[in-house]
Amino acid sequence: MKYLWILRHGKAASKNSGGDDHSRPLTARGRRQSAEVATFVADRVASGAPAPDIVVSSSAARARATAEPVHAVLGAGVPLDIEPSLYGADADDVVDRLRLLADDIDAVMIVGHNPTFHELALLLVSPDDAPGRARLEAGFPTAALALVALDIPAWAALAAGSGCLEELFVPVR
Repeated sequence: MKYLWILRHGKAASKNSGGDDHSRPLTARGRRQSAEVATFVADRVASGAPAPDIVVSSSAARARATAEPVHAVLGAGVPLDIEPSLYGADADDVVDRLRLLADDIDAVMIVGHNPTFHELALLLVSPDDAPGRARLEAGFPTAALALVALDIPAWAALAAGSGCLEELFVPVR
């Protein structure tokens, strides 16, 4: 069994705020959302959820700013990998990246963008998980975090429909 934490970045400044898209920062709301996600992850890990062995984030400023508070609660022993290929990736690209993970990694958190991350969650959650799919089909707003349990022995075996949604957290702030 492997576990994937899929985290969409928090609320970002508008595209018209100046600068390029890659550099857009989080808004104050996005920073609050990121802090709320970090608290949620810390609480869930403390209560027995599988802690990510690594955090892999898009290189976009808004994704990194969302990943950093969560990474901080996981501790210095958990690497934070900034992955430029996640910026602009589609769901299949993300699956290909995840398939490269070492088999001794049991849980990973990825941080990035919609629509890709919503599509990724829908791709991985089995059609047999009707409640999980229904929750995901309702949307994947900013700073949404999906925990997907994957019925696979190794990351190279990651495939569509191989997972079950264990949790979907959406910050209220």
